[in-house]
Amino acid sequence: MGNLATRADFKSGFAPADGAKIYFESAGVGPAVVFIHSGVSDRRMWDPQFDYFADRFHVVRYDLRGFGKSEMPDLPYSNRADLGKVLQFLGIEKAALVGCSMGGSAAIDFTLENPERVLALLTVGSGVSGWNEWSDEGIRHWTEFMRLAKAGEIERARELEAVLWLDGPGRELSRIDPTYRRRAREIHKDNFSLAREAHPEEELSPPAIRRLGEIRCPTLVLVGDSDLPEIVTVASYLAKEIPGARLATVANAAHLPNLEHPDEFNAIVKEFLTAML
Repeated sequence: MGNLATRADFKSGFAPADGAKIYFESAGVGPAVVFIHSGVSDRRMWDPQFDYFADRFHVVRYDLRGFGKSEMPDLPYSNRADLGKVLQFLGIEKAALVGCSMGGSAAIDFTLENPERVLALLTVGSGVSGWNEWSDEGIRHWTEFMRLAKAGEIERARELEAVLWLDGPGRELSRIDPTYRRRAREIHKDNFSLAREAHPEEELSPPAIRRLGEIRCPTLVLVGDSDLPEIVTVASYLAKEIPGARLATVANAAHLPNLEHPDEFNAIVKEFLTAML
């Protein structure tokens, strides 16, 4: 990827959003495509996509509140509302949304509240508001994570989280590209925060899990086959419940398939966006 700041159409700045400043970057001309990152990263997880898609679309990526360069003041907020503020600040009336994990959940919630503003929806290893069916393995992980956090063993807590989400549960290291693993961990380390847990967002009511049938825009549900079993289950559920949605799986990929297998990811997403926009 080239130096984005040298693009003549590259812009960056801060969008005001309910008491916070949300850092964004944009480039390109054409239909707007907004990339929303996961809860174990920041906008940089989209490095392999930003410049690539900016050659055909108006691409926007930003740091969710409390991640990267975006602030998290002690105020009520929602990620879907922050997304709306970023679009408003950039003068974007309609956009395709590409959201990973908590970014996918925000994209789904925004789509339900603002259906007229969403051209297409693409979720990646997505969460969904209202989902609470965790496996015994998932519960054991969160229990151990909180035990380590409360004991002040921050490095061990962070590594536990990195292994689960970035490596994928039970996946052998020999199957993971070391360059991806190093980069994913670098971004994760920069954004690891226990303090952020004290600022839960205001959830959509009723939650998205009960309203997926309302989504009418073209939808692609993408997931790595080595992601958490719960996330793979959610992907299947989204694809089944959202009218006309299609499911795509990336082999040998955990929670950030776009960063782990960018060429395959870009080809899938390019085909979808080109057909829809």
